Amino acid sequence: MLKYQFRSIIIFLFLGLPISCISQKSVDISQDSSHVSTPFYSGLNGYYSYRIPTLIKSKRTVIAFAEGRKNSTSDFGDIDLVYRRSTNNGKTWEPIQILYDRDTLAVQNPVPIYVKSENKIVLLFNITSQSEHDILNKDYNPDEQRKAFVAHSLDDGLTWSAPKEITADVKLPNWRWHAMGPVHGITLKQEPFKGRLLAPVAISLEKGNKAYCMALIYSNDKGENWHIGAVDADLSDAVQCNETTIVELTNGHIYVNTRDHLGGSLEKNRGETYSADGGLTFIEPIVESHKFPSPIVQSSLLRWDTKKEGKKNMILFSTPSSLNKRENLVLMASYDESKTWEPLFKVHHGFSAYSDMVKLNKKSIGVIYETDNYRKIKYKLIKMPK
Repeated sequence: MLKYQFRSIIIFLFLGLPISCISQKSVDISQDSSHVSTPFYSGLNGYYSYRIPTLIKSKRTVIAFAEGRKNSTSDFGDIDLVYRRSTNNGKTWEPIQILYDRDTLAVQNPVPIYVKSENKIVLLFNITSQSEHDILNKDYNPDEQRKAFVAHSLDDGLTWSAPKEITADVKLPNWRWHAMGPVHGITLKQEPFKGRLLAPVAISLEKGNKAYCMALIYSNDKGENWHIGAVDADLSDAVQCNETTIVELTNGHIYVNTRDHLGGSLEKNRGETYSADGGLTFIEPIVESHKFPSPIVQSSLLRWDTKKEGKKNMILFSTPSSLNKRENLVLMASYDESKTWEPLFKVHHGFSAYSDMVKLNKKSIGVIYETDNYRKIKYKLIKMPK
């Protein structure tokens, strides 16, 4: 018994996680640099910094998206939407490409979704002429609101369609803040909603800094047209939702995991809920969760395997693992469709913030994440346990 307690204490110190969250199966790969690349870094192509990374894999290519921030790390200013392609699962990256540049406006919040039947990459994003503070607190004309766009590629990201504005379809007039993702969206695989594209959006319902909520938007025609689905409109609950990530469960429900913008009660910086109708409504209000050792930060969900595919059910969750700091990125795993979670890998030691994941093949995933005080965005290829 003493030997077991000693091992638990050592692992707690090693990962920086509460002992109750620790799995003896957790593996530290943070010092392994053999499968690490750096697709974005401060100074590349003249950008001061890159932030908000996300990933998607098409038939032949892995594509990493980010915000190229011209003059600072600030969330507002001259920001371009940029991307890099890799044809070898992230070992090397082709030269950086600018997907959308609107002069001095901020082009933000890339949310890619893959439509396998057409090898189609759908990309949602926002454009704004105002800062988050001004959007939340000042009066402005409708043409100054945050706007939503969609574009797509049919050739593995070599070329892209002209962006189409969809603001009126995915944003209600009273919503002030409106920010896609920022993380990949999903294509539903189960009937009766098979083929539906689904993405999370952070919103605010009224004037002021304490009106954050979230919603889901969906497309039934492979990304051509978009609609508003489930909306969290409760400003009285304990969770002030912001950046959200979603995954489809084996029973067809949608699991929703959201950042609590201001931080909930102690050790509860995330909220959870579910949808049983393809993202049109929520089964129950969003509740605080103590399952995750996360600070206030964006995180990512990814379906790995299901029993239908001949393997055990597994969902992955990427997050920094200190309650009050963005550091020590871990991957957690759920084997019971989101009810319980346990650490699987320690991916990075030290500063680490926003992250995303993509399934590369039957044996490995790619993880992209911010590090080095937002001076670098790294990518790590991870071989999954059998």
